[in-house]
Amino acid sequence: MAEEKRVNLKAKKFEAYIQKNNMNFFNKNEVHDEADTVVFQSNIKVEGQTIPMGIITDNTIYTIIRVQVGSQLVKDSNKAKFLEYLNTLNRSYKVFKYVAADDGSIFLDCCLPSTNDSFDPEIVRVVLDVVVDHLNSEYKNIMKEAWE
Repeated sequence: MAEEKRVNLKAKKFEAYIQKNNMNFFNKNEVHDEADTVVFQSNIKVEGQTIPMGIITDNTIYTIIRVQVGSQLVKDSNKAKFLEYLNTLNRSYKVFKYVAADDGSIFLDCCLPSTNDSFDPEIVRVVLDVVVDHLNSEYKNIMKEAWE
């Protein structure tokens, strides 16, 4: 019996949405893993900086919007104070959370649960707009905390 080709239906819906809305600033990256992950990569302009972001779709119930706020921001000298600051931000916002990676990089993650049928690309776009607005108001403060 031939293996059935699986399709990431959320990626198909999001791709159709970005084409329909002339959102030509995304690059599509098919990961070819067991979850049929497709990442739509782009950048966000915040405070004169260009920071990478991706919309991660797959065959689970989760779609993730991930923004790399900065690399190697958490250091031994600022770790306790900076992580407490990020936890304060995490308690303040429902739709996204800040995460510190092992290498000290900081990511802002939004987890949007949905089935293939209930996936709505417009919700992804609205939440992305909320993230951009948030970063435009908080990015300066986050960098200040990181470099103190």
